[in-house]
Amino acid sequence: DQLDVIKSVASHARTIHVLVGTYDLLAFRNLSGQLSRRSLDIHFPRYDASNSEQRMLFHRVLYSFAGHLPLAEPPDLVHHWEYLYERSLGCVGILKDWLTRTLAVLARDEKDSLTLSVLQSTALSVAQCDKMLAEALEGEGQMTEREGHILSLRSRLGLTSVVRNNQTSVKTPVPRERPQPVSSMGAIRESIHYRPGQRQPTRDRVGNEVGNASV
Repeated sequence: DQLDVIKSVASHARTIHVLVGTYDLLAFRNLSGQLSRRSLDIHFPRYDASNSEQRMLFHRVLYSFAGHLPLAEPPDLVHHWEYLYERSLGCVGILKDWLTRTLAVLARDEKDSLTLSVLQSTALSVAQCDKMLAEALEGEGQMTEREGHILSLRSRLGLTSVVRNNQTSVKTPVPRERPQPVSSMGAIRESIHYRPGQRQPTRDRVGNEVGNASV
């Protein structure tokens, strides 16, 4: 009901409403068909370490953060990128909060240099990271169109298809052979079935036969 109110307000105000949050928002996007057709999902994924391009972008994020830290000497965060990625899951928001906690510890201890030991003391635990990763993977799975879901949709729509590797190959029914045009009565006899006692059409000889010739 709350989302229906948002839909109505957006319709009457002619203003786009943007809801920003975690993957928990995905549970609300398809509560009704009216809401689904008026909604657009925009995914802000975390950086993927297995992708070389995204890994380089994560390095740039670390370099940018290092340059904005209020320290006498910028730390070399890129050198410890694997550990920073491990405890942030590749999420910039988690990384930012982590560095904020680290700065608070440095200010409390009156230190002006950021070391790996300080990062380790303020990092999230393995159990916390594991829980967040499980939720992230589940949410990323909901943003991915799986082959089974596509086949189910096409089946319910009456479409017979096979989907492999994001390519759809449609099975077309084998067309029935159309009867070929006939040019002789013999061909007609073969294609038409007559009841017993009914004379089949045929060519009769005409004229009088003389010897081996007909007149």
